Amino acid sequence: MSNLTHIRGSAAAHRIGCSCNINLPAKPKITPFSTPTTHAPASMFSSHSHSSWSRSYHALNLVSRGVIKSNSVALQSTFHSPCPTGTPAFSPSTNTNGNGNGNGSATPSVHVPTPTSPSTFRFLSTLVGAPLRRKVTTLDVQIMKDKGKKISMVTAYTYPSAVHVDSADIDVLLVGDSVGMVEQGQATTLPVTVDELIYHCKSVSRGAERALLVADLPFGSYESSPQQAYATATRFLKEAGMDCVKLEGGAQFAAHVRALVEGGVAVMGHIGLTPQRISVLGGFRAQGKTLAAAQSLLADALALQDAGAFAIVLECVPAEVGDVITRSLRIPTIGIGAGPYTSGQVLVYHDLLGMFEHAHHAKVAPRFCKTYAPIGAMIQKALEEFKDEVVSQSFPSDKFSPYKLKDDEERKKFAAWAKQHLEEIERTKKTEDANTTSISQTDDTINLYGQDKKPTK
Repeated sequence: MSNLTHIRGSAAAHRIGCSCNINLPAKPKITPFSTPTTHAPASMFSSHSHSSWSRSYHALNLVSRGVIKSNSVALQSTFHSPCPTGTPAFSPSTNTNGNGNGNGSATPSVHVPTPTSPSTFRFLSTLVGAPLRRKVTTLDVQIMKDKGKKISMVTAYTYPSAVHVDSADIDVLLVGDSVGMVEQGQATTLPVTVDELIYHCKSVSRGAERALLVADLPFGSYESSPQQAYATATRFLKEAGMDCVKLEGGAQFAAHVRALVEGGVAVMGHIGLTPQRISVLGGFRAQGKTLAAAQSLLADALALQDAGAFAIVLECVPAEVGDVITRSLRIPTIGIGAGPYTSGQVLVYHDLLGMFEHAHHAKVAPRFCKTYAPIGAMIQKALEEFKDEVVSQSFPSDKFSPYKLKDDEERKKFAAWAKQHLEEIERTKKTEDANTTSISQTDDTINLYGQDKKPTK
């Protein structure tokens, strides 16, 4: 046990909520000049070693508190290597060294080999409901750009969709003003208000723990001045739990971006097709289709970068324009209908899942959207099947009627009462029907104005 730290009744044991004996691997002291030694596996010195060891100790804490069982397959898979030959991963061992009770009783002993990949920890976190993943930040997005790793981004508006997006390890989650068109049935994004979007942002922030959360600044909430932009943006961070904001427009809003960044609000820019300016653009039209237009977009992107934006969305521009702009910037670009050369890609949750089957969505869904699953058709089919089963009385069957009266005696008492009660209901109904027939046969009728009127003969 030269490479194990034995914790018994110590302050460390109490910190992990445990009064039993737990054998933990010695946590190595890592310095910039550390090299693997015979006292610790070489894999412990990987780039994830420090966080992995923290998660290992957290996993043992869950065992000690009874949150998960010590023989859980999921917990055993939390570690790379099997236990030494002849030693089970989780087994009781007899305490012969004394732990204060003096009776040599069996206490749990847990052998912890080398931690495994982060994906296993995500599974463990799902199992026990404990967040074990690190939050994505604006710095992470920049590092991905620098390393040439593509950035994934999805636009979503609700708690359930946020849970799905976060579970898929999407890097960035945008709560966009496109909610007006996608969920409110509006023809444009212009009617969406700050309060409406804050409501959706609150729902999303409760469902996503890992993704970088970005909120759109709605039309009319930031354009008039940097002060207005700052007042609106801080609401999304303070009230709705967002990490940063996105605003549409180029160089003309560089001062707004600078004011936000200097005030502590991270900003994502948005150029190309800017839906909030539909009345100026003359509709939802692709941008940057001429040399002059492409150069203007590049100037806008550089101005936003210089003002402090951490990333820029490029919407509906030719692929080669997106390529040049991306290669000209230090910060990442996120493309939507902008070709494959941007630093990342974004699609709307409903679009990529094919959620809609009706004419409104067909009218507003852009041509660049790829459908990854026919969820809309599946939803439609399920709803139609539900209606058919209700009409045919095949639903609910006994399988979906699980609740029963307490016992036979209660069933007998209920049956006797129900018979009497329903007979009384039937007698009352017959009396009401007789009275209704009598009224309908009278010679007098009452018109809409409450005056008696004899029917014309």
